[in-house]
Amino acid sequence: MLRLLDRFLCILAFVCMIALVGAYLAPYIDPDDFILPALLGLAYPYLLIANLFFLCCWLLAWRRRFWLTFAVIAAGIPAFMTYYGTADVQEAGPEANLSVLSYNVRYFDCYDWSGDRQIRKKLLDYLNGYEGEVVCLQEFSMKSGSAEEKWLVGQLKKYPYYYVHDNTAVFSRVPIIKKGHVAFEGKHTGVCLYCDLKLGRDTLRVYSIHLESYRLGKKERDFVRQLRQGAGEGGFSDGVRNLAARLMAANRCRAEQAEQIHRHIRRSPWPVVVCGDFNDTPLSYTYRKIKTGLEDAFIERGRGLGNTYIGEWPSFRIDYILHSPHLKTLSYRRDSMVLSDHYPVRARFSLK
Repeated sequence: MLRLLDRFLCILAFVCMIALVGAYLAPYIDPDDFILPALLGLAYPYLLIANLFFLCCWLLAWRRRFWLTFAVIAAGIPAFMTYYGTADVQEAGPEANLSVLSYNVRYFDCYDWSGDRQIRKKLLDYLNGYEGEVVCLQEFSMKSGSAEEKWLVGQLKKYPYYYVHDNTAVFSRVPIIKKGHVAFEGKHTGVCLYCDLKLGRDTLRVYSIHLESYRLGKKERDFVRQLRQGAGEGGFSDGVRNLAARLMAANRCRAEQAEQIHRHIRRSPWPVVVCGDFNDTPLSYTYRKIKTGLEDAFIERGRGLGNTYIGEWPSFRIDYILHSPHLKTLSYRRDSMVLSDHYPVRARFSLK
């Protein structure tokens, strides 16, 4: 009986190791070519925990398998560093000349998802109280050009310069000298806009991005909630099938959007700061494609778990602030306030 159990654990451990290696490959394989690594990349934290469990088992039993599991986990240290920050936290000094905030504000709670009627006021107070130069917002308004959107713009009076496109916006205290957006091909819900800002004698391009969401319906959200609560009800196979279909479609769409954004960034005549909700984890093709040639403010100055999403879906880091090597990150911070289904992230920079 013990021998049978040992064989079962050995097979299960091997499957977990292979799955973890597959997750490591997710950033390098286009989901349109092969979707499995992208799905494994989403499950990376759980696969890591499973392999750590087996590592402890082999260590306690003093099995040679320990070294193989250890090697697979050690190979993923660079991936782990994108999820957990270990940098020295330093508040930026007076040399900082650019501060940026990125926040998915969930349409300012327009449908009263939170049940708190003061959420909109709290959000506006938070944004107006921010002392930095630039604010990038995602899910800014439900309908572009509506009276609701104009009212929201009017409430952010401390930012005289702004650009709103679809549900994404940039608000600035420094002049915007050029603005535009990346036109994604085909059907999409993703948005990418950019603004060229005059910063003294320098010019800087800021992107605000909101990439394709999973578009989970009520059925899928209820299924995810049941999984998190361990309350599996009938229709499990249908729930998995529906959820997997949404995940695969969104991953492929985001990969295409990321490639377009990457090409646009490469053509920028100015150093760039890229902010936004990528709807994807650091272990993804989307993140690696956009980050190519850029630095991640969280990796440079973040500390602790960098999770930014707090909705029904498991909490991962999906909101980012990336920048050209021409800028130096002086500080990075995630404000742990629950006014949306995302946390706001902010960073301060100096121009090299």
